[in-house]
Amino acid sequence: MVSDNNSKKWKIPPSRVESDDCAVYVGRTIEDGEITEEGIAYYVHKDEWVELIPCRSLAEVMALSDIGSTAQSGSGALRELCQVLSERIVSWNWTGMDTTPMPQPHNTPEVLEQLTDDELMWLLQAAQGKETAATRKNA
Repeated sequence: MVSDNNSKKWKIPPSRVESDDCAVYVGRTIEDGEITEEGIAYYVHKDEWVELIPCRSLAEVMALSDIGSTAQSGSGALRELCQVLSERIVSWNWTGMDTTPMPQPHNTPEVLEQLTDDELMWLLQAAQGKETAATRKNA
């Protein structure tokens, strides 16, 4: 089911992705770019969801490419990625670590910049239309 995001009409209907499988890892160890210790997974968005426009803009493709190909542009590339991703995420019911509702991210990249790296990676996977554990389970 898709919400109307305050009765806004969309040319392409947003898709709802359940966030039950969005894990934030604590105590993860990374050595030489490889995860050597997974850490403890906390599923911080159980019973929560994200609605997004199910197609990528060229700006999003370019931002992903910048992150993948250059280490030197680091924070600038991440900011650009948060910007273009915030244009696609039209609504969510996510709560913060303190269980209070998070601000809506649509056109507000600063909200996405406050997420953990695990949460941002989960959103990227969902935004790219890649299967998450929750969508596999519901298929």
